Amino acid sequence: EMSDDSLDIVVNPTDDDIYSSTYVIFDTETTGFNPGLHDSMIEIGAVKMKNGAVIETFDELINPGVLIDSEITELTGITNQMVKNCDNEEEVTKRFKEFIGDLPMVAHNAKFDRNMIEMAYHKYNLGEFKNTVIDTLALSRLIDQDQSRHGLSAITKRYGVEFDEEHHHRGDYDALATGLVFHKMMKKMEGINIIKVSDMEKLVNKDDIHKFGRSYHINLLVRN
Repeated sequence: EMSDDSLDIVVNPTDDDIYSSTYVIFDTETTGFNPGLHDSMIEIGAVKMKNGAVIETFDELINPGVLIDSEITELTGITNQMVKNCDNEEEVTKRFKEFIGDLPMVAHNAKFDRNMIEMAYHKYNLGEFKNTVIDTLALSRLIDQDQSRHGLSAITKRYGVEFDEEHHHRGDYDALATGLVFHKMMKKMEGINIIKVSDMEKLVNKDDIHKFGRSYHINLLVRN
């Protein structure tokens, strides 16, 4: 069972063709989990992919201007020493903005990463973050409903993507794994005629969603 916000498969959808698009798959590591309050990014990792192949990568550590908590270092492997001489969040976000242009973006549990980027745009007056963002977590919950686990470790295994837990939680590593999974998910969507990015929204109320898996129990909260 899912709440409606977990079904945000795609935010700012366009009518672009899913299969010929170039995507930026991205992942952020942060000082904590409250983008609105005082937490900031300590790494942005991203890969630009087309047809499942990497075209370009982006990976920068960020000096958050505060000490990184030991729990966060344990989770991400990013230490205070590593970020000591790195640029601040504003500089790195500006470079990332240039890197992504207006390309559609993909992330696993995208809501979190999207919030971090949106907040950085807001903090540094970089305008509004309007890129399309596709969430592989929400997508997995819909197209693999017979599965109970949808974390990155689980879905890489399911789609036969090599994934090393040791490197997990480093931006560009997680981004690449997510991108390879997304490419395989596309093949699954192609099978049921999902053509445009905006078609992904139809997955939520599609009659033929059962083609993906045996059981599909979704509680949809209908917004009038």
